[in-house]
Parts: sequence; C-alpha cells; structure tokens
Amino acid sequence: MEENTNDSSSNDLMDRLPELSEAEKEIALENEALSWALSLLSENMTGLVHEERDYGVILQNISSSIVRCITVVDHPKCFFTLQQMRTTFGHLNAELEVGPYTVIRPLTENIAAGHQEDEASSSTGPAVNQEIGMEVA
Repeated sequence: MEENTNDSSSNDLMDRLPELSEAEKEIALENEALSWALSLLSENMTGLVHEERDYGVILQNISSSIVRCITVVDHPKCFFTLQQMRTTFGHLNAELEVGPYTVIRPLTENIAAGHQEDEASSSTGPAVNQEIGMEVA
C-alpha cells in the first residue's frame, strides 16, 4: 500500500487562515474564550466531538493539550473563527491541530441561510424571549 505524503490540503487550509490583528488576538484571549477552551481541554472531554455550529467548526479533544479540527466550513467567517481558536488554545500552551485530517466542508444553502438569518436578527437587535402557553380557565 502506498503512503499518501501529499499534504497540499493541509497547506491549502493553513494558507486560507487569516492573519489576526492585535485587536482580534485580544478578543481571542478574553476570559470567556479562555474558559471555553479550558473546558474543551478537560480530561473528561477526551475523545469527544464538539460542534460550534454557528461558526462552522467541529473539534475533537485528543488529550488535555491537543484539540483537533476535524471539519471547517468553506467560508471566510469560519476560517477567521478557526484562527481565533488557534490563538486561544496557543495561549493556553495547547495545540489546535489543523491538518490533513481536517475536512473543508462546502458551504450549503442551509448554512448560508442560517448566517443570513443570524445577520438579519442581529441587525434588528437582540431576540426577545416570548412565553408561549395556553390560558386555562
């Protein structure tokens, strides 16, 4: 059996990750982001898959110091988020692996519609929780 030594898809993905500005790096290092990353690095998460559906990223905890990106959606916002996540994990002396095992999933209409709905709802302000119920006499 011939070993596949072609890692062009890995290089292609790394080339598509944007360079973060200092302000964007600061956001990636906020307490909320660090806390989120630490929760993924906990020992009880080893082997589990975590989906960040709103950001088009699926991660798997490999160990207490390695998380692997197994899927990223082919969209600039998703690549940006993945790069911010790499910064967050790096600050914690952990690695977010992005490599030949990362599948770049095409942007589908469902995902695109979800992003448009998110943008539309954020432009009109925060969503209001409405209680739905029935009045009983």
